[in-house]
Amino acid sequence: MTGSVLGFAAAALLGVAGIRWLRLMREVRIPQRITPYLLATGAAALLGVAAFARGPGVAGGIAAAAAIVGGLAFLALYAASGQAQKVAAVAVGGRVLDFVASDDQERPFALAGLRGRPFLLKFFRGHWCPYCVAELRRWEELRPELDARGLVIVAVCADSAEKIRQGRGKHGLRAVMVPDPQLAITDLYNLRNPRNFAPQPGVIIPLPIPTTLLVDAAGIVRWIDQSTDYMRRSDPERVLAAIREHLGDRRESALPMAGAQG
Repeated sequence: MTGSVLGFAAAALLGVAGIRWLRLMREVRIPQRITPYLLATGAAALLGVAAFARGPGVAGGIAAAAAIVGGLAFLALYAASGQAQKVAAVAVGGRVLDFVASDDQERPFALAGLRGRPFLLKFFRGHWCPYCVAELRRWEELRPELDARGLVIVAVCADSAEKIRQGRGKHGLRAVMVPDPQLAITDLYNLRNPRNFAPQPGVIIPLPIPTTLLVDAAGIVRWIDQSTDYMRRSDPERVLAAIREHLGDRRESALPMAGAQG
């Protein structure tokens, strides 16, 4: 009886902590606020082990096993969140590296075509990554100021064009999105992560290091924010502060651009 109670308690604790953890993903501030939920998921796994030590019965055993597996999964995700640090192929004060590709609608896109207006260049792991999606969705809070400056968001994404289209419809992202499933653009910028991979059915795909570049209208890189932890991203306040610091307070009228969304 005691084992069953412990098993159900472990599953309940994991459920509460896990749901809150998943909600925090939308805020992309997990490292600052995750400690209580990290401890709770670990405690859920330990309770599951204790349940088995007491003999939980069938139902209690299933609950305890779920708590152990789920708790360890959350802990493993957190433990593997660190990103490799690489020196990007561009530097602050240097010129951005132009590339030619197709966007997610399979239309030609040339980065040089943005010359004359500022932009944020984002290296994006994929729409399967809740932290990546949450980051760009939160950037939509900046839309009034971005539009006033004529500033474009360009996301280079490891997803295929089809997956990006599906994700765009689901998440409502307005950025220009450039598929980079072979990481050719990512490698041009030397931002391939040698440690993190995304599991997909039948294949393991390498990933970019989440990185943001602020580029001015002349094509000069003014700010680089490279993630050291895929759970920690460029929140809107940080991005807006960089824009105001490096591009000044002057507002520019939005200009039409082929391939821009929204």
